Amino acid sequence: MNKDKMFSYHKWVTLACLQHVRDLGEELYKTEGINSFASIQETTEHVLGVEKLWLLRMSGVANPTFEHFDVETTEQAAESFMLLHAEMELFFASLPEAQWQETLHYRNMRGDDFSTTREEMLFTFVNHASYHRGQVTSLLRQFGKEGMALDYIYYQKQNR
Repeated sequence: MNKDKMFSYHKWVTLACLQHVRDLGEELYKTEGINSFASIQETTEHVLGVEKLWLLRMSGVANPTFEHFDVETTEQAAESFMLLHAEMELFFASLPEAQWQETLHYRNMRGDDFSTTREEMLFTFVNHASYHRGQVTSLLRQFGKEGMALDYIYYQKQNR
Protein backbone atom coordinates (compact mmCIF):
# COMPACT_ATOMS: atom_id res chain seq x y z
CA MET A 1 0.00 0.00 0.00
CA ASN A 2 1.05 3.55 -0.65
CA LYS A 3 2.78 5.04 2.43
CA ASP A 4 0.79 8.29 2.25
CA LYS A 5 -2.53 6.44 2.11
CA MET A 6 -1.50 4.19 4.98
CA PHE A 7 -0.54 7.12 7.18
CA SER A 8 -3.63 9.09 6.20
CA TYR A 9 -5.80 6.13 7.20
CA HIS A 10 -3.86 5.81 10.46
CA LYS A 11 -4.49 9.46 11.36
CA TRP A 12 -8.19 9.20 10.49
CA VAL A 13 -8.82 5.97 12.40
CA THR A 14 -6.93 7.15 15.48
CA LEU A 15 -9.08 10.26 15.81
CA ALA A 16 -12.28 8.40 14.85
CA CYS A 17 -11.67 5.88 17.62
CA LEU A 18 -11.14 8.61 20.22
CA GLN A 19 -14.23 10.46 18.99
CA HIS A 20 -16.27 7.26 19.30
CA VAL A 21 -15.17 6.86 22.92
CA ARG A 22 -15.98 10.52 23.61
CA ASP A 23 -19.43 10.13 22.02
CA LEU A 24 -20.18 7.07 24.18
CA GLY A 25 -19.20 8.95 27.33
CA GLU A 26 -15.93 10.47 28.49
CA GLU A 27 -16.11 8.42 31.72
CA LEU A 28 -15.42 5.26 29.67
CA TYR A 29 -11.97 6.60 28.82
CA LYS A 30 -10.72 5.98 32.37
CA THR A 31 -12.93 3.01 33.26
CA GLU A 32 -10.88 -0.07 34.07
CA GLY A 33 -11.39 -3.41 32.39
CA ILE A 34 -9.40 -6.51 31.55
CA ASN A 35 -6.86 -6.06 28.76
CA SER A 36 -3.14 -5.42 28.19
CA PHE A 37 -3.70 -1.98 29.71
CA ALA A 38 -6.35 -1.36 32.33
CA SER A 39 -8.15 1.47 30.53
CA ILE A 40 -8.57 3.19 27.19
CA GLN A 41 -6.57 6.08 28.62
CA GLU A 42 -3.61 3.82 29.49
CA THR A 43 -3.83 2.19 26.06
CA THR A 44 -3.79 5.63 24.44
CA GLU A 45 -0.78 6.73 26.49
CA HIS A 46 1.08 3.61 25.39
CA VAL A 47 0.29 4.05 21.70
CA LEU A 48 1.35 7.70 21.74
CA GLY A 49 4.63 6.88 23.46
CA VAL A 50 5.36 4.07 21.03
CA GLU A 51 4.58 6.22 17.99
CA LYS A 52 6.99 8.86 19.29
CA LEU A 53 9.63 6.13 19.71
CA TRP A 54 9.16 5.08 16.08
CA LEU A 55 9.46 8.66 14.87
CA LEU A 56 12.72 9.03 16.77
CA ARG A 57 14.01 5.72 15.41
CA MET A 58 13.04 6.76 11.89
CA SER A 59 14.97 9.98 12.50
CA GLY A 60 18.09 7.94 13.26
CA VAL A 61 17.99 7.83 17.08
CA ALA A 62 19.17 4.29 17.83
CA ASN A 63 18.08 4.12 21.47
CA PRO A 64 15.38 6.72 22.20
CA THR A 65 13.71 7.04 25.58
CA PHE A 66 9.98 6.47 26.00
CA GLU A 67 8.06 9.74 26.30
CA HIS A 68 4.96 9.88 28.49
CA PHE A 69 2.08 12.03 27.28
CA ASP A 70 -0.49 13.82 29.45
CA VAL A 71 -3.76 12.53 28.04
CA GLU A 72 -6.23 12.83 30.90
CA THR A 73 -9.13 13.33 28.47
CA THR A 74 -9.98 12.16 24.98
CA GLU A 75 -9.61 15.76 23.85
CA GLN A 76 -6.03 15.93 25.17
CA ALA A 77 -5.32 12.57 23.53
CA ALA A 78 -6.67 13.73 20.16
CA GLU A 79 -4.62 16.93 20.38
CA SER A 80 -1.46 14.97 21.25
CA PHE A 81 -1.98 12.62 18.32
CA MET A 82 -2.64 15.52 15.93
CA LEU A 83 0.56 17.28 17.00
CA LEU A 84 2.63 14.10 16.78
CA HIS A 85 1.15 13.17 13.42
CA ALA A 86 1.84 16.67 12.07
CA GLU A 87 5.46 16.28 13.19
CA MET A 88 5.59 12.89 11.48
CA GLU A 89 4.11 14.28 8.25
CA LEU A 90 6.74 17.01 8.09
CA PHE A 91 9.49 14.46 8.62
CA PHE A 92 8.02 11.99 6.12
CA ALA A 93 7.69 14.72 3.47
CA SER A 94 11.40 15.51 3.84
CA LEU A 95 12.45 11.95 2.98
CA PRO A 96 13.31 11.03 -0.61
CA GLU A 97 12.25 7.49 -1.60
CA ALA A 98 15.79 6.15 -1.19
CA GLN A 99 15.74 7.11 2.50
CA TRP A 100 12.47 5.19 3.02
CA GLN A 101 14.38 2.09 1.91
CA GLU A 102 17.43 2.85 4.04
CA THR A 103 18.05 0.30 6.81
CA LEU A 104 18.41 1.79 10.28
CA HIS A 105 19.77 0.07 13.36
CA TYR A 106 18.10 0.49 16.72
CA ARG A 107 17.41 -1.18 20.02
CA ASN A 108 13.87 -1.95 21.18
CA MET A 109 12.61 -1.29 24.71
CA ARG A 110 13.76 -4.77 25.81
CA GLY A 111 17.30 -4.07 24.59
CA ASP A 112 17.16 -6.28 21.49
CA ASP A 113 18.98 -5.04 18.38
CA PHE A 114 17.07 -4.63 15.10
CA SER A 115 17.76 -3.45 11.57
CA THR A 116 14.72 -2.23 9.65
CA THR A 117 13.87 0.14 6.80
CA ARG A 118 11.86 3.27 7.50
CA GLU A 119 9.09 1.87 5.32
CA GLU A 120 8.94 -1.25 7.50
CA MET A 121 8.94 0.94 10.61
CA LEU A 122 5.91 2.84 9.30
CA PHE A 123 4.02 -0.39 8.70
CA THR A 124 5.05 -1.64 12.16
CA PHE A 125 3.71 1.29 14.14
CA VAL A 126 0.50 1.52 12.11
CA ASN A 127 -0.07 -2.20 12.69
CA HIS A 128 0.78 -1.81 16.39
CA ALA A 129 -1.86 0.90 16.77
CA SER A 130 -4.41 -1.30 14.97
CA TYR A 131 -3.81 -4.03 17.52
CA HIS A 132 -4.48 -1.60 20.37
CA ARG A 133 -7.56 -0.12 18.69
CA GLY A 134 -8.90 -3.68 18.76
CA GLN A 135 -8.22 -3.71 22.48
CA VAL A 136 -10.17 -0.46 22.86
CA THR A 137 -13.11 -2.20 21.18
CA SER A 138 -12.69 -5.10 23.58
CA LEU A 139 -12.79 -2.74 26.56
CA LEU A 140 -15.88 -0.99 25.20
CA ARG A 141 -17.64 -4.33 24.87
CA GLN A 142 -16.72 -5.15 28.47
CA PHE A 143 -18.48 -1.92 29.43
CA GLY A 144 -21.59 -2.93 27.46
CA LYS A 145 -20.87 -0.54 24.57
CA GLU A 146 -20.40 -1.10 20.86
CA GLY A 147 -17.13 -0.71 19.07
CA MET A 148 -17.02 1.02 15.72
CA ALA A 149 -16.15 0.12 12.16
CA LEU A 150 -12.45 1.00 11.86
CA ASP A 151 -11.50 -0.95 8.76
CA TYR A 152 -9.79 0.75 5.85
CA ILE A 153 -12.89 0.33 3.66
CA TYR A 154 -14.79 2.73 5.95
CA TYR A 155 -12.01 5.28 5.69
CA GLN A 156 -12.10 4.90 1.90
CA LYS A 157 -15.86 5.30 1.78
CA GLN A 158 -15.80 8.44 3.93
CA ASN A 159 -12.83 10.01 2.13
CA ARG A 160 -13.63 9.50 -1.55
